[in-house]
This record gives sequence, C-alpha cells and structure tokens, in this order.
Amino acid sequence: MHLQTFLRHARPSRTAVAVSATALALVAVSACGSDSSSTSAAAGSGGTTDFKVVLPWYADAEGGGFFAAKAEGLYEDQKLDVTLQSGGPQVSATQLVAAGRAQVGFADAAGIVQARQQGIPIVAIGALYQDNPVGVMTHKDSGITSFDDMDGKTWVTQTGQLGPAWVKKKTGIDFSTQVYQGSIANFLKKDSLVQQGWPTNEAYQAQKAGVEVDFIPFSDSGYNPYNDVFFTSESYLKSHREELTAFLAASMQGWQDYMGDVSVAKTANAAILKANDQQTSGSVWYAWDKQRKYVVAGDGKKQLGTMTADRWNTLIDQMKQLGQLKGTPKAADLYDSSLLPKVAAPSALPAAPDGSY
Repeated sequence: MHLQTFLRHARPSRTAVAVSATALALVAVSACGSDSSSTSAAAGSGGTTDFKVVLPWYADAEGGGFFAAKAEGLYEDQKLDVTLQSGGPQVSATQLVAAGRAQVGFADAAGIVQARQQGIPIVAIGALYQDNPVGVMTHKDSGITSFDDMDGKTWVTQTGQLGPAWVKKKTGIDFSTQVYQGSIANFLKKDSLVQQGWPTNEAYQAQKAGVEVDFIPFSDSGYNPYNDVFFTSESYLKSHREELTAFLAASMQGWQDYMGDVSVAKTANAAILKANDQQTSGSVWYAWDKQRKYVVAGDGKKQLGTMTADRWNTLIDQMKQLGQLKGTPKAADLYDSSLLPKVAAPSALPAAPDGSY
C-alpha cells in the first residue's frame, strides 16, 4: 500500500482539544448571542428540526450507527432533519458546537475535560465506546506482547495522547517517541517500532500490507476514558433537551441495528462509501466487525452510550496524576446521561458477510 493511501485512511485519536484564539472567539460569540440565533437548530421543512452532527472522523464505520439511523428513517420519525457532517483534522467540532453551528460533536472523555478547563462550555451526553479502543500494535513476530516488553523501544505516538504517559507512570517502563503523522509506513518496515493506532484503521492497513500484528489497548494499563463521546453545548442542553432526547433515541437504536443486523449494516455501509470514496468496502466491513466489542463492553451491554460518575472521576484522578489539570473538575459538570434511552446492545453480534474483508 502506498504512503498516499496510508495518509488517506489513517486516523489518529482525538484526545487533546486544541483551543486557539479563534476557538475562544467563537465561544464568546456564542455566549453573547441569543439561544434562537446561536445555539438552536433551525426549523426544517414539514415540521422537522434541522440538526447538525459533526462526525468523529470522515464518513466511516465509526459513524455507522448514525448512517443506519438516517437510512432507517429513525431521525425522521423523531421529527429531526439530521445532517451528518464529516469530521477530520481540519474540522473542529468543539468550535462548531460551542458557537452553535452544530448541535452535537465528538471527542474522547479527556478532550471534554480539557475543553472545560479552557473555558469551552461543552457537556458530554453519551459515550459510544465503553472500552476505549485506542492503543498500540506490534509486529506479531517481534515477540512483543505486553507493555513491559515495550521498555526501551521507540513508540510512534500522537502528540497529546495521554495513554503512553499513563503506561510509563503505571508500569515504570521508559521509551522514546516519534510523532505519528498519519502513516504507518515506518512501522511496517521496522518490526521493533511500537505503533499507536486503532484496532480498526491501523490494524487493517497492516493486514492489507501483509504484516501480522498484535494490538494492545491502553485500557489494559488501566487508562480507559470513554471515547467517541457525544457532546453538546451547555446552552443547547439547557434549552433543547427534547431535541437531544430525540436524537439520542434514534441514534442508539441505529447503533443497535447497525451492530446486530447485517442487512441494516449493508445499507449503512453503502451510504458511508457514497459519502467517502477514500474508504473501501473491505475497510468499512473490517471496522464494523472489530469495533463492536468496544461499544458493547461493560455497561454498554445493558445500555448503549451510558456513562457513570465513577468512570469520569477515575479519569479526573488520572489526569491529575499526569499533571494535566488545574484544580479538580466536578464530574457532574462534565456529563449528563439523563437523556439517554434504555437501548441495550444487540443480543448477538453476527459475523461479517463472507468475503467482506
């Protein structure tokens, strides 16, 4: 696989929320505006409400449940006209949501804490990945199978990712780092490197390149913040709870259907491929298959998207230990799970269609 292709498909994790002067200006504009002009979704046609969602990344299986909900008409049933806007490295969902230009965006839980620390009034309203899938992969033939085995190695990591820092603190190992810039080409050529990534994107790239890998999530070290956390602005949460409740009801049903019904997944994946021609059918089906266990893990088995104060408080404590916080934020200020529907994980996770990847 050529380097250009790697850059198209690789996706770093979205941990730190970079806050520029522009972002703070947008927040100020949003705060000064009225609810009707700056933070509310516009009225759509036919009695529906326009509702914009900034996806976690470009259109891919990570947003599959939303494409499923749209294809099944679940948003329409809830009187919402939902636009799924692609994310990506040049799109700041934090800025868009804080300024009222979108109603929902995504970050990981540490990103929510960091945004709040910097004065951006966003609130988590659900969490897709109950077990955070971000971690590192190693060449299977390297003999590296644990974090202890990675002592003294070079890790290719994303700037701002807290997982490696926690591994160092928790295990006592040491390692040098290279900045991950979206390509695993160096990792493929050098079997002593440790490569940060996801068990969906980077692992699929390695497989297609003929390199067998082992994948170890940072959660194995105890660092397990929620990921793909749905967030909205404080003002929108306060004044539009009905619309957010409707969005979450349709979305969680869409995710249940997407993960548990292959026919729904086929339709949603076709929509993903139409929206993003840089994906392939194989990459989408691989991600569909591999990501599901992280969505339905733990409390997600009984309620998709759920969040608890214990998990948020654990993260706060870990970020304090890593010197990432000024003061101690209150978990209650970071999230509100009261709008989530009681949608359980699918009773079974069917296999991917034969030959799909």
